[in-house]
Amino acid sequence: MSDNLFKLRGEERIVHSLRSLYTSYGYTKFKMSRFEEYDLYAGNKDFLVSGNIITFTDTDGALMALKPDVTLSIVKGFREEEGCVSKVSYDEKVYRVSSSSGVFKEITQVGIECLGDIEGVELGEVAMLAQKSLLLISDDSMLTISHMGITEAFLAMIPSITARAEALKFMEEKNISALDALKEKYPESRDAVLKLRSLILLNGSNEEVIKKLSEMGADKKSLDELEEVVSVLDSVHLRIDFSVLGGMNYYNGITFRGYVKGVPESVISGGQYDKLMARMGKKAKAIGFAVYMDALEKLLEGRDEYNVDVALVYDDDSSMSEVLGKAEEIRKTGKSVSTMKKIPQKLKSREVIYLKGGEDA
Repeated sequence: MSDNLFKLRGEERIVHSLRSLYTSYGYTKFKMSRFEEYDLYAGNKDFLVSGNIITFTDTDGALMALKPDVTLSIVKGFREEEGCVSKVSYDEKVYRVSSSSGVFKEITQVGIECLGDIEGVELGEVAMLAQKSLLLISDDSMLTISHMGITEAFLAMIPSITARAEALKFMEEKNISALDALKEKYPESRDAVLKLRSLILLNGSNEEVIKKLSEMGADKKSLDELEEVVSVLDSVHLRIDFSVLGGMNYYNGITFRGYVKGVPESVISGGQYDKLMARMGKKAKAIGFAVYMDALEKLLEGRDEYNVDVALVYDDDSSMSEVLGKAEEIRKTGKSVSTMKKIPQKLKSREVIYLKGGEDA
């Protein structure tokens, strides 16, 4: 990390690092307007982190929205090209209810999207970038990964649509006792419910979990895909975990979430969303993730220790040329400098230098 990067404050430093990481993997910067037509979000509210959307009427009468998400806009503007893959990254301001404050905020969202003729290489690369993104934020982090194909195959073993919906609901709630009750309520689905119960309770090393999934009769194609992606990731910061579900109307295949110690919620969320692509009239596949900077607010509060490297405090006997000259001299050493006659209460500097009569005190 360069010295200049250390001068950036918490959020800026992370965004800068993530942007550099994605650029090094060939992801091009995506820019978008702050506004989108409300209809884009109205039909896909369950895909959004927050269903609350700020709307306004444009001068032409169209109902517009301050964007609460970036992925939908990227998918909307994506142009398919046979056999090709489009790789884009973004760091944008979105407008939604913050998880930390519970009120609408302007939030920085950073992420990548890979769309097109997606194959194993793209799946592995995006999962790898999700893990690397976490490690840029904190060494004490964990990427959890699963495969929707495995979950869906077990759910499909339940013949009743009603029972299937109940089982999925209880899985999302991690309600084991309610899931157990389904074995009595729907005896014909007993074996499938037992598999789903075992699925969300899986534990052990990644190798052990893969073995258990195989013994459970998990869908082989999905399991092979999961195992291949897991093989290219750092096992120390990776856990296979089927207890986190959500968005099954949109997501398929590899899905993941990222966690950092000290933050009670996921800071990264993503996976394959071919179903969303199809819903929006696209034949291509897609995988991506977002880093939610609002979730990191409390973690970053302790990191933003300093506003400036040097507070240069001068007295009435120091001339303009002496003060500004001294400040420039310090800046040439690579440090940031703020000149002042009195240090404000909230200002935090790494160092304080006093000038009296133009000389170091």
